[in-house]
Amino acid sequence: MTENTTMREKGRSLFLAALMVLSVVALTASFAAPAAAQSADTAERTLSSTEAQAGDVVEVTETIQLSESGTVDWSAEFSPAFQNVEYTSTDNADFPTFDNDKALASWGDVSEVTLVYEVTIPDDANVDDTYTISSSLSSPEETDVTGEDTITVVDGSDGGDGSDGGNEDNTGDGPRYENDLSVSPGDTVYQGEEDTEFSDEFTSDVLNGVENGGAEGEQLSFPIPQDQETGVYGDGNENTVTVTDPRVDDITINRLDDSGNEITDVDGSSITTEDADQMNVVADYNFDDAEYAELTITDESDTDITNQVLASGEDDTLKDGEPVRLDLSDEDAGTYTFTVEGGENLDFGSAADTTTVEMTTDDDLGLELATSDAVRGDNVKYTVTSGSDDDLHYVVIESSDFRDGVSPDNAERIFRNVADTEEVGAYDADNDVKNPADIEDADFAWAQVEMDGTTAVGQIETQYVDDSSIDVDVYNNDVAIDQIDDADSEDDVSLDVSEGDISIENPSDTYVVGSEIDVTGSATGADEVALFARDNSDWELITQNIDVDSDDTFEEEDFVLSSSDHGDGADILSLPGTYRFGVIDQSDADEVMNDDNTIGTSDFNQGSSASMSLRVAEGDLTAEFETINGEIAEDVDEDITFEGTARGQREVVVAFVDQRGNTVVDTVSVDSDDHTFDEEDFSLAGLSQGTVSAHVISDGRDDQYGDDDLPGTYTDIVTWVDELEDESLTGDQIRDRISSETVDESASDDRMVTDTFRYTDASTTVESVYPEGAAADGVNPVGIDDTIVAEGQTNLQPSDNTISVEILDEDGTSKEIASTDEWNTDGQWSLSVSTDNLDVGTYTLESDDSETTDRTDIEIVEERQDDDGDDGDDGTDGDDGEDDTDGDDGDDGTDGDDGDDGTDGDDGDDGTDGDDGDDGTDGDDGDDDGTPGFGVAVAMIALLGAALIALRRNDN
Repeated sequence: MTENTTMREKGRSLFLAALMVLSVVALTASFAAPAAAQSADTAERTLSSTEAQAGDVVEVTETIQLSESGTVDWSAEFSPAFQNVEYTSTDNADFPTFDNDKALASWGDVSEVTLVYEVTIPDDANVDDTYTISSSLSSPEETDVTGEDTITVVDGSDGGDGSDGGNEDNTGDGPRYENDLSVSPGDTVYQGEEDTEFSDEFTSDVLNGVENGGAEGEQLSFPIPQDQETGVYGDGNENTVTVTDPRVDDITINRLDDSGNEITDVDGSSITTEDADQMNVVADYNFDDAEYAELTITDESDTDITNQVLASGEDDTLKDGEPVRLDLSDEDAGTYTFTVEGGENLDFGSAADTTTVEMTTDDDLGLELATSDAVRGDNVKYTVTSGSDDDLHYVVIESSDFRDGVSPDNAERIFRNVADTEEVGAYDADNDVKNPADIEDADFAWAQVEMDGTTAVGQIETQYVDDSSIDVDVYNNDVAIDQIDDADSEDDVSLDVSEGDISIENPSDTYVVGSEIDVTGSATGADEVALFARDNSDWELITQNIDVDSDDTFEEEDFVLSSSDHGDGADILSLPGTYRFGVIDQSDADEVMNDDNTIGTSDFNQGSSASMSLRVAEGDLTAEFETINGEIAEDVDEDITFEGTARGQREVVVAFVDQRGNTVVDTVSVDSDDHTFDEEDFSLAGLSQGTVSAHVISDGRDDQYGDDDLPGTYTDIVTWVDELEDESLTGDQIRDRISSETVDESASDDRMVTDTFRYTDASTTVESVYPEGAAADGVNPVGIDDTIVAEGQTNLQPSDNTISVEILDEDGTSKEIASTDEWNTDGQWSLSVSTDNLDVGTYTLESDDSETTDRTDIEIVEERQDDDGDDGDDGTDGDDGEDDTDGDDGDDGTDGDDGDDGTDGDDGDDGTDGDDGDDGTDGDDGDDDGTPGFGVAVAMIALLGAALIALRRNDN
């Protein structure tokens, strides 16, 4: 064994040692003694009273103290259920919930909790009934909270909550204020309460807010301010009280029968003076252990009439939940205000509340219409006025005002069952039958309405009444339906009904056979309308029962007037020509339409109707296929875009056929508004390269392809063309088959648009390179100060592709680049490339469309030849320069032509041609420039590089 220990071995040893230490620690922890369990030191419940009357509220306070901070989960059960349970202080419980038979709450990380809630004894509780409260803790441990407490129901003389006999901790009769009673531990006191004090059981006259009781940090003493913080206060010796806000919860004013039984509540509503002799008022409030509430009644002049309207033996003191009887039968009609508030100190904020009652007189019962004029078909609102709340009244229209030909069902609908209407129908008075089967037996249409306060609202459907002046009557609440024929109405009104108007907005003056349009117009006074067409005889039905909207307009969307699915009137509009198109009120049509769904011209015109002249025209078909220079690139685009028009069609069939007999076919929807169709990126997957024919086919106006031997639907035609591919036919054979079965079929009115294109590989080529502003074919030199323009040809779609042009030096390094995604359908593209980063020399220009590339060499020259160089040739004065020996030198330079580009030839005419000869010395420089990139500096660098390589080899 070697003595050298590797780092891996050292790490492994350290890891095993750590495991051993952790194991010992884990075993030690598993045998450690468990922590001491958390427990509740105190769990107590106190009640404001253990005796209460029906409807009384008892306050419950539960206090829980823990041995140490922790979680508290509390629950309570009430048996039987109370009428109401409500928290007044939850001490910031996390999830306080309650029901009438149980309650739940929980707290986290607390050491003491005080929970206060109120329970309401049911109003129907009997004397000696008992209600039990029990509660427990499921956390920190199973603990009952001071066992069970029981509340016993007592009558008014037995005491209980203090409203009659006082609290169990006090003596006397009634609230604290009336009896000079002090406040005992467990009592509830109220914001704003005065004229009392804490009992001797308290160790102090000033109490402090109990921790977690909702008023921590606050102090309490008498008199209590109106804004005193609500919550639990104590003297520090477990004697506590709860402060809450005084409030009037509800005021109910009831109408009574002669036996004193409550019929209905009328607060916020109305009552007649005749019914107002038997009334009472009941107030529900929460402060009756402090003081009683007081009732005040005022009339519209704000005069206090309370003593005037109190029934004999009653006074204005209201005990919680106990009625005080009233008699307002001698008061005038008007609005009366009832106010309930504390009788002494508690008369502010929520401790005061008001309600009103509207008084009416019997002879005020009336009937009003929202309008006195209506177009037949309008819904007219009526209002029965000055009635007594909850009374029932009949509103009636006699059968003499029914529309001619109305059915029994329609007669039952003359009154609409809306708003305050209880029931509607027709009535046969002779046989005492509601809704008779024979319209001849109906004596009147009726509606029974219930007064909601002083009014009741209903509606009349004038569609089924005569277009004349009709009478509407209302009867007193004591008139039964079988007494109406012999009774006098309390009020009646007249409604003038006129026939409605109909107008046509669309179609206008022309309709294309087979096209979808929106038929629109207006029809005042109609519920429904019907469409008709006429050639030279009677009106023939197209369709009926088109609904009229509440704004008196009708609309039938995407409707085909010439469809064979409609009536015979549609057949009239299926052939080109000029016809009459009409709209008539459906109810008028029902009265005069014959069994064969035709209407005579005279009857049609006499009804509520409108008509127009309509020219019916043939449809058309156009289509354009978007290709690039007549080609689609299979390996890049593989799809095609096309558009067109097809007036009179809802769909067209689009088919593509290649030379090998492969097909791609589908249907395309036609827009019903502008009769156009278009499809972007229609897939050509499955076709072979080569010539492809494109076809758009429509079935004409007869809704059938060819002579009806082919399947009828657009989808069926698609399937038929697809199946031709499986018959091993060539492309030409499939094209012939499509034509022969559709447009070339005998008597066919089908239409077809055909086009062809090449389906081939992607291709982008460079055709021309020239300096900007000097367009030329082929590849031309570009001056160092010019901009390169490259032009070429492609078959790619510009919407999905980009062509880039890059200038590369002899090392393949990119020097300049530009790109474009804009070219037309002829496939001609053009790009401008800067020469800013280029020197004089030879470069490679490369086009790239991400699929194909094309290259050409270009020359960047010091100064390009201008087109104006021809002017130099015109003057042979350069030859005159041959007399000067320097002129010969000019001939030696390859750039001597550059000299020709200048206008110096013209200067030769002036006799300065010798200077032109000097330009010939530049020709020597031109020889050097003809080999860009191999100057003296470059040669020296090359020699140095070779020497370094040789030295490196020697070192090796």
